[in-house]
Amino acid sequence: MPKKQKETKTKTEKEQKIKVNKLKKEPVKKVHGTLEINLEQDKLMNSNEQKSNRLFAKICLFSGFLVLFCLLLNEFGIFVIDPVLMRIVCIASAILFFIPFVVVFLARSTGAWVKYFMITDILLIIIMLYSFLSYHVMMMWTFPLVASILYFDKKLMNFSTFISIVGIVIGHYLAATFLCLGDDPLRTVPAAMIYGALPRTILFLSIAYIARQVARKSSKMLTDTVDNSNEVGRMTGGIQMVMDQTQNMMNTRDIKSLAKAMAPSICTLMSSMLELDKDSIKNGIVSLLDGDRFYTVDAAGKPVDLCRDLGEEIGFEFCNARFKLSKFINGATSFAEVREGFVNLKFYNQGELKGFAVFKQDVDSDDYSMKEVLDIFTSGITNIINNTMLTYDMFRTQEQLAYSLAVVSENSSQETGQHIRRVSEYARVMGRFICETEEQLETFRIAAMLHDIGKLMIPKEIIEKPGRLTAEEFGVMKKHVIYGRDIIGTAPGEVMEMARHIILHHHERWDGTGYLGVSGEDIDQFARYVSVCDVFDALLSRRSYKAPWPAQKVYEEITSQSGRQFDPAAVEAFKKCYVEMLKIRDQFPDDDQDEVLLISDDSFDQAGPASQNQGQSVQDRRKQLPKIDVDPSIVTPISL
Repeated sequence: MPKKQKETKTKTEKEQKIKVNKLKKEPVKKVHGTLEINLEQDKLMNSNEQKSNRLFAKICLFSGFLVLFCLLLNEFGIFVIDPVLMRIVCIASAILFFIPFVVVFLARSTGAWVKYFMITDILLIIIMLYSFLSYHVMMMWTFPLVASILYFDKKLMNFSTFISIVGIVIGHYLAATFLCLGDDPLRTVPAAMIYGALPRTILFLSIAYIARQVARKSSKMLTDTVDNSNEVGRMTGGIQMVMDQTQNMMNTRDIKSLAKAMAPSICTLMSSMLELDKDSIKNGIVSLLDGDRFYTVDAAGKPVDLCRDLGEEIGFEFCNARFKLSKFINGATSFAEVREGFVNLKFYNQGELKGFAVFKQDVDSDDYSMKEVLDIFTSGITNIINNTMLTYDMFRTQEQLAYSLAVVSENSSQETGQHIRRVSEYARVMGRFICETEEQLETFRIAAMLHDIGKLMIPKEIIEKPGRLTAEEFGVMKKHVIYGRDIIGTAPGEVMEMARHIILHHHERWDGTGYLGVSGEDIDQFARYVSVCDVFDALLSRRSYKAPWPAQKVYEEITSQSGRQFDPAAVEAFKKCYVEMLKIRDQFPDDDQDEVLLISDDSFDQAGPASQNQGQSVQDRRKQLPKIDVDPSIVTPISL
């Protein structure tokens, strides 16, 4: 490849890399089909002022050429005005007309002084034309006034009106003094003032009044447009926030979690709409119907015992005010109301009260946007409440199904006993290290129940064989992961979806020597943790083919297999959860004698459990747990 082509390619690659890095640094903001509008009147007026300056300057430029055209007509004899005087006045006027264009377009000057300068400049031109050339230019006295209307500026209009009146007086005085105005019959100063300046001033004032009213109305229309646009933008932003807040609550599985999520969401929504600090809205409650009672939380999402069942009504006291809400109202739908310093949201579905929210906050009763946004939020939350109840029922149905299958699996073998139940609880403890939410942790706990469901398809004589399995029998046993996945099949729901992966991979090894040969990160993450739970419980339990291992030996075996049989991260989680997992093992023993096998290093061969532990309580026997060299700081499980 030629050197020049290589350099071009290298340069292109660098530019692409810079562009990619720039995109990574600049996160894309998601907008849910909304229009962002936020007009500020000061900025809008400033923009109008700049545009008006440019328009005014162009008009002046055109007027300058028009004056020169009049000079040309006078030179050809069409006008009968003194040529010398005409030349002086027209050239001076043209120069003054060109000055605003120079200031605005060439010098690019900005600031409030520019418009005042241009109005004054135009007035000087009018005084010259009226005083020395012709009475017929009197219509130009309205020029500054009309020009000031472009700016929607009350002060500028007052300035234009005042200096125009002063200009009319000065113009008539000069015309009567120098007597250059050949077509004006007023030849004395008193006559010019009384019969010229006075009536024209009155006429000008009447025109100024009309122009002022037009400008005032136009200015009000502009202000209303800005206010309405800002209100639309405020409402649009509020609706967008409602969408964001409600979307975050759509995945809640139970009413209590929904109530805890709603409280801060309402605070965020109200503070944004009212342009207040989020922490300023502190007094509020959210209460949702959970079964046959109302579960209530405060603005921070903490449970509070507040509501009282009054039969057909719900009663409570909040912020020195008493409230009563009817449980049933025919045809009632969800709505929001603002009154007496409180914001009330009521969630009705088919006339039945599903919940409510009350916040102590002063809101203008005429705040239409706030009311509309709260109504939309209330309506959306009602749908989420209904969906949450359906989701909860579906999730519990999946749990019941998983539990029923687990019970069938337990009863199919006298050995496994409470194994499935214990593995489920181990998963709940260790799952805190990988689950992002309480909902996911609960899904993991239930899905773990089904890890060995495939053993239902394995002959009982293989499962309960007292000795080592033959290669052929072990081949049959290994198929239980496939059988289990097929039993679940395509059953819908998060629990079943997670269970499919756990069932298929829980016998895989980190080094790839497991049932299916899957290794490392390719093994489902949840299955890696269930694998540790499964082995931990199996080694501690009595089986037809082996005696239970002492707890110390089980701990050492699992930790020694980090990076070989088990995911190192799962082993670290096991170390931290070890003590809590031993307590779970004690809580769900296989039979009355099972606990002795766990807490004693002695096997049944040394002494019978009845003679050895007679008279000892469970608590006393737990004290005999072997001491294991584990850092106490790592045995406390973390919380989500």
